[in-house]
Amino acid sequence: MTAPEAARSLAALANRLRKNEARLRSWRSREGVTCYRVYDRDIPELPLQIDVFEGTTPEGEPLRAASLVAFAPRHGGGAAYDDVVTAAVAVVAGALSIHQAHVFPQLRERERGGEVEGEDAAASVLSLIVREGPARLLVKLGARRDPGLFLDHRTTRRLVAQESQGLSLLNLFAYTGSFSVQAALAGASSTTSVDLSLQTTRWAEENLALNRIDARGVGPAGPAHRVLRADALAFLQEETEAAYDVVVVDPPSFSRSRRAQQDFDVARDHLWLIGAALRVCRPAGVVWFSSNLRGFRLGDLAGLGQDVVVDDVTARTCPPDFQRSPHCAFRISRSIKSATRG
Repeated sequence: MTAPEAARSLAALANRLRKNEARLRSWRSREGVTCYRVYDRDIPELPLQIDVFEGTTPEGEPLRAASLVAFAPRHGGGAAYDDVVTAAVAVVAGALSIHQAHVFPQLRERERGGEVEGEDAAASVLSLIVREGPARLLVKLGARRDPGLFLDHRTTRRLVAQESQGLSLLNLFAYTGSFSVQAALAGASSTTSVDLSLQTTRWAEENLALNRIDARGVGPAGPAHRVLRADALAFLQEETEAAYDVVVVDPPSFSRSRRAQQDFDVARDHLWLIGAALRVCRPAGVVWFSSNLRGFRLGDLAGLGQDVVVDDVTARTCPPDFQRSPHCAFRISRSIKSATRG
């Protein structure tokens, strides 16, 4: 990209940011959303994803921040592209009225195959408490690959929460527990959040505590809302009871962790995973399965039984601040006749 081309693209970026910010304003106010995507590779010459986070620091100070993820071109980034990304940070700060020190850039090479799972960073540059409808959620910007909240599943969380009222929820690959928080606030009778990372299970407990949801509890029955540090695949293999009404399965595309009992590839393993999730469901239970693997195709579920009902809810779960669907999502259940018979 030549200097004049870069200047034109950056000017277009500023205009697009202001336009998108204005377009989303009434929706954000209506939904009570303070964290949202304001730019999603809108301009081909600037393959950026820009998310805005408005909230308060843990000390209660109001603050507005942004993350900027830049995807290196296929031929490689180079110094010129790095300069454009640096300039884009200043554009974001100016167009969105954010202090430049609170715009956190990140350059990502195009991924080839899977990623090796590792522990999350223990500390980040900036922690913020943001709002998503009724929920207060902790995000961390600066030292992490992502802030701890997948914005593309905002609508999915709302739909799962609505379906979980008065019911038990199992949240597999729970990460920081946002599905569990929304379900608990909507009136789920219990939530179980399972994740392998020590840092994210602690984070999930923090999110529950932020919303005054007791994740520890006392008494012979234990807490109604519990967080377990465990391999989700091993958990499903060891679970012997059909004890859950709603199961959320949002796995990584690939996982190769020394702490997990086996490697995971969503394209290869999702049929087994869905079948295992259905097995721990009560007869009328439902599995919400999603994947952000580009080109993902749901396999033939016939082997799980003729009574399996699949509803592709991808279009319903894509929120209005995303220009393209960042994931695919399916609601999977047993037929009404089968559930009644069971």
